[in-house]
Formats: sequence, structure tokens, C-alpha cells
Amino acid sequence: MALANQIMNPDLLGGLKTVVFDCDGVLIDSYEANMYYYGTIRDQLGLPPMTDAERYYVHTRTHKEAVRHIVPEDRFDEAWDIVRGFDSSSLHQYLKRSEGIREFLWWLRDAGFGLAVNTSRGDTMDGILTMMDLEGFFHPVMTSEKVCVPKPHPEGVFTIMREHSVEPHEIAYIGDSIVDQKTAQAAGVRFWAYKDANLTAEVHIDDFWAIKAAMQRCYKGRGQLF
Repeated sequence: MALANQIMNPDLLGGLKTVVFDCDGVLIDSYEANMYYYGTIRDQLGLPPMTDAERYYVHTRTHKEAVRHIVPEDRFDEAWDIVRGFDSSSLHQYLKRSEGIREFLWWLRDAGFGLAVNTSRGDTMDGILTMMDLEGFFHPVMTSEKVCVPKPHPEGVFTIMREHSVEPHEIAYIGDSIVDQKTAQAAGVRFWAYKDANLTAEVHIDDFWAIKAAMQRCYKGRGQLF
């Protein structure tokens, strides 16, 4: 394991062709939005606030998985009525793009890397990319609605590998949760952890400026420097 910076071993970054990103917690900071959203569901059902474990769960799982996890089974239909009536525009004030991500993406694309997304989000993903001014960078954008089995199953990553015609060792998957770690492990690709030192990863990233600077030491244009 290594911390991404300008003096790290460049061998840990070499040989890449594609970089895959999780969305929530990586491309965007959506924690407060998710806490407000799922907290509202609990509140309207008259349930107590979520526990720390429940907060972590809803931030890393698919929408339906999260709702099922935080409400009693016999109240799921009632909870889903709240979901249908929820004004999603109320969440916009809580969402923000991760600092340095757009600059990192611009450099990766200019350097010739393939870029893709593998997320537990569903039909909200296109709107998020548009809102955060991140549309046009990624292909494909794999969501929970485009796979038969969501993360941590590796189906989404396998689809990206086929689309990009790359081998597992040529992919780095950047995520921020144990779900992302397990997804990368199941797919056999490199896992780079974003802002969570407790995850098992080849590279730990504190911010996107640092990983950009580290990779600039290894790559220039469309080729590797060593």
C-alpha cells in the first residue's frame, strides 16, 4: 500500500489503460445529501435517526437496498410511497463535485486513458453528471440498472473491460467503500482507495491533485515514460 504523492514508487501506477470511478464519495461529495434523503424517509415513518452503521450502508448501496435496510420489512411499501413523492431538487444544495476531479479527468483524457464509471446509483446518474459538469468524460457509465447483479458483483467492471478491450491489470478502480474494494477484488483489477485509510488498496488517495501529480511523473501524452 502506498499514499499517492510525487515521491511514491511509480511502478505502482504503471501499465494502466483505463481508470474506473465510483460516483458517490469519489466523483461527488454526496454524503450530506444521502443523510438528508434517507433521514427524511425515516422521519416521515416516525422512526428514530439512523445509526452510524446504517449511515454507512445507505451511502454505499443501491437505492432499494438502502431503503430496505433502514425500514421494517412490513413498511417498505409505505416507505416507497415517500420515495415516489420526494422532491429530488431539495438535495441539490447538499451535492458538490469533489475538488480537483474535473482537472484530473481532463488530464487523464488528454493523456489517452479510457475513463468509465461503475456505481450503485440508478437512473439518477445522468442527471448527476450533468449537474456536476462531468458529462462526456465516461464510457460506459455502469449503474445498478444496467447490470443483473449490482456491486460488489464484478459484472459492471467486466462490461467496462470488454468495452475498453483491456485486461484486469490495466485497470485501476477508484472507490471509497468496502463495497468498492470487494468489487475490485472480485474483478481482479487494481483498487485505489479514496479518503479511507482503512480499506485494503494498492494506492491510497487523499486528494485528486496528489494522484494527478503522481501520475504525471509516469505518463506523458499517450505513452508511459518508463
